[in-house]
Amino acid sequence: MTLSALIKKGGLTGTMTATPATPATQEADKPVTVAPVATVAVAEQPEPLPELSLDEESNIRAWLAHIDETDSAIIAEVVDKCRNDLEARRYFLKRSEEVPEPVTLNHPNTCGDCSHFERIDHPHLGHCAKGEPEAIAGLWDTDRRYCEHFLPKPQQTHNDQPRPARAETKR
Repeated sequence: MTLSALIKKGGLTGTMTATPATPATQEADKPVTVAPVATVAVAEQPEPLPELSLDEESNIRAWLAHIDETDSAIIAEVVDKCRNDLEARRYFLKRSEEVPEPVTLNHPNTCGDCSHFERIDHPHLGHCAKGEPEAIAGLWDTDRRYCEHFLPKPQQTHNDQPRPARAETKR
């Protein structure tokens, strides 16, 4: 298809690339036709970018939430960039693999074993940092309940555990 035909059909409304013709010169003693010397200018339309799927967008948004990005303008800019730039999409999808899988347990958990349990001055009472429902006095550390926000406390190594106090003996 010629360039003029593309223009008439409206085929140049998108992005195109063109290869310019090289200048043809004739030597005085040996006439040469232009056809074997010049390159042909061909307009090529780039392949359309595959559409950003809902799963891909969801993964990117989950990663942004994971890094605590809450600015809606930045979130919209990142998602828009991923719709229009394949390299950016690959980058952010790779980063989205960093998001840990949510912990879903089918059994009740003990509040005292949760990272979100914040103790108060009482030896067994505390509050949930995630705002789970609780009594006025707070949650008992041995309360067993189903909780979507349960996050196990990091395991202590045997070196981190306090040593039991020695009993003093009278002499």
